[in-house]
Amino acid sequence: MSSTDLEKGAASNPSRRSRLSNYVKQDICRRHADLILLACSFISGLCDSGAFNAWSCFVSMQTGNTIFLGLGAAGLPSTKPYGWLRSLVAIVTFMIGCFLFSRMRHSRPRCRAMLSLSFLLQATCLIVAAVLVQTKAVPDSASGHSGSMGVLVPLVFLGLQGGGQVWTSEVLGYKEIPTTVLTSVYFGLAADAKFLQGFKENPARNRRICAVCALLLGAISGGWLSRSQGGIPAVFFVAAGLKYAISAAWLFWPAELA
Repeated sequence: MSSTDLEKGAASNPSRRSRLSNYVKQDICRRHADLILLACSFISGLCDSGAFNAWSCFVSMQTGNTIFLGLGAAGLPSTKPYGWLRSLVAIVTFMIGCFLFSRMRHSRPRCRAMLSLSFLLQATCLIVAAVLVQTKAVPDSASGHSGSMGVLVPLVFLGLQGGGQVWTSEVLGYKEIPTTVLTSVYFGLAADAKFLQGFKENPARNRRICAVCALLLGAISGGWLSRSQGGIPAVFFVAAGLKYAISAAWLFWPAELA
């Protein structure tokens, strides 16, 4: 091989790396990104129904956990004396997740690389939680030891990924799809003066309705998966698989036009 060929090859490699670097640093186009948030709403329903069925707390809906924390101050429910602690751990780790993932605001949070990395980390947290339950390192509701302090460990990972998901919904800017709660969504539907307009005339209403349906469908799916042979781990494995798929999808998402 001649020295000229070597020089050309050396010049082409940086060029390829530069193109790849520029590609992953491009901000994604928000068009149809609401579909990703609807998938996240489904995942929230999936995880919350599984976690509540197993450990009587939520991992995404922190309003419910706050109520459980308040009940714990009165020693209620008497059958779950440490239920408040699970809710507290879920709330704290959720907030930590929000804080940590929000640091991405300093690194172009809407670029392909950051969005893909965010969901990759969220999915990995779900995998860790699923493996802990699958290997019996942590008890689930079927084991008869759901009051064990060991359940706090998967709640840490589940809370962290929930915080990352909420941050993504903020970054993408679709306020109609908060992905974890529905109170504001129900208000938006009830207070919408244009609720009866045609399908194309009111996209915000359409997103709200789809968000409700997605979270409800996720909760139903989580319930049936919990009853299946796969049990609680299956819920989190499915949620992780969806987030890995979303992570990959961001890498191929169209870029925002300059």
